[in-house]
Amino acid sequence: MVRPRLVLSGLTPTLKGLQWETDTALRIGRHDSADIVLHDPTLGRNQAEATFRDGKWMIRDLARSDRHPTLLNGRALSGETQLRLNDVLQFGSVALQAAVVQEPVQEAPIVVDGSPRSIPGSCIKASGSFLRVEAAAQHSWDEALSAMSQKRSDLGNKHDHVFTLLRTGHHLCHIGSLEDLLQAVLADAVAALKAQRGSILLADPKTGRLQLRTSYAPKLPRGLDCCYSRTMAERSFQQGESLLCSDVSTEADLQSARSVRVGTMSSLMCAVLRSPRKRLGILQLDRGPTQLPFDEDDFFLADAVAASVAIGIESAQLIEEQREQFAQTVSSLARAVEVRDYSTGNHTRRVTDYALLLADELKLTPAQRYQIQIGTPLHDIGKIGIDDSILRKPGKLTDGEYEQMKLHTIKGAAILESFNALNSMIPIVRHHHERWDGAGYPDGLAADKIAQTARIVAVADAFDAMTSDRPYRSAMATDLAFAELVAKSGTHFDPACVQAFLRLRPYVEQLMLQR
Repeated sequence: MVRPRLVLSGLTPTLKGLQWETDTALRIGRHDSADIVLHDPTLGRNQAEATFRDGKWMIRDLARSDRHPTLLNGRALSGETQLRLNDVLQFGSVALQAAVVQEPVQEAPIVVDGSPRSIPGSCIKASGSFLRVEAAAQHSWDEALSAMSQKRSDLGNKHDHVFTLLRTGHHLCHIGSLEDLLQAVLADAVAALKAQRGSILLADPKTGRLQLRTSYAPKLPRGLDCCYSRTMAERSFQQGESLLCSDVSTEADLQSARSVRVGTMSSLMCAVLRSPRKRLGILQLDRGPTQLPFDEDDFFLADAVAASVAIGIESAQLIEEQREQFAQTVSSLARAVEVRDYSTGNHTRRVTDYALLLADELKLTPAQRYQIQIGTPLHDIGKIGIDDSILRKPGKLTDGEYEQMKLHTIKGAAILESFNALNSMIPIVRHHHERWDGAGYPDGLAADKIAQTARIVAVADAFDAMTSDRPYRSAMATDLAFAELVAKSGTHFDPACVQAFLRLRPYVEQLMLQR
């Protein structure tokens, strides 16, 4: 079998020694999306395009400019014209020479699971960073799914399981957090496309730079799971173009990259995560030397998956942003309470920091952690309803005053009941003074009858109260405060929360230094 290939060589001094070759199509211009990117002011953004059709290589002018037309052997192109051996293409001050080459397809034997397989040689040699790119796509969100549907009849049953992934991609936004969503998307993509490793990089909203958000490599040793090619990811994202590199060994830029050398990458794909509104990031997948390289079918599947799940990712990002804004609003409200009770300055911030440490140590669900994040700053919101003479009293409270102070838990819960978005935080506000043995207030709940979030805040609240100066006493030493938690474990406090807080002592002490 013979494949006709087109080779273009640089003739002008700045292009001497450079060649570009293809067996599909080749676009020339100043824009970064071109296959031959020539940063010369005499070229158009899209100057010319060579395509193979009906057994011939044809060239056509895309610039349509009288000042800088595309010249073939010194004459301006008119419509499509056949390219022949040694023809010279000129674009302003830039010139290339064409060679149409007939060469046999190179079959590269690969052994997979003991069986020999072969793949065709590469298809497009692109300029710019000189990566070997076997396929490229700039499909919109709708076009990516449409392209995959059109190819399904050609694929047979080869990738039927991926269509399940595409159908469910739109519904992934119900997952509790962005991180969980990204991990679920990546695990599905790695399994569906038989990759050895996958990574998702998202653009930082402030800087626009790609940041690694999650990686997944279930069969690779720890330490190799986070490898990814920043070179290819950044190129793909900046150009808004999904890229396939079937054989990284052909590219000097990639061979010298640490991610390829250390990460045992031999075949690589980058799919742009994009919604109809904006570009979000990159889904990168790779295979190792013992696996078949990714082919064009794999590439278009990855591109369709990236387009499909991007809606869920964008939704999760918006929810995360709204939650962050809500948390800032709640924190401002909590500071309003502290303005009245000036003796407890920054108490809510410190308690929230301790409680979030505990939440992570005890591996709470994303929903529970969010309750801690929002509910803890509000745990004393009911003090708004406590008289100043009691709230700001410098000495010990009388029994009657103490009973009035205890009402802040009930008053706080009543405030939250009027806000639907805060209803799930009510257990923290109402029950952070309940005790493990049932002797707390206001409802006398015991053990597991107390919400875990409230039990966590109870430990964090008590520790900060003990280690903070108050008008009527000095702060307790850190050692004594930890000892007090241990002494009251099983009576005042949940033993599991106390043990977890002890394990966190180095981190707690670091936070204390930041007061």
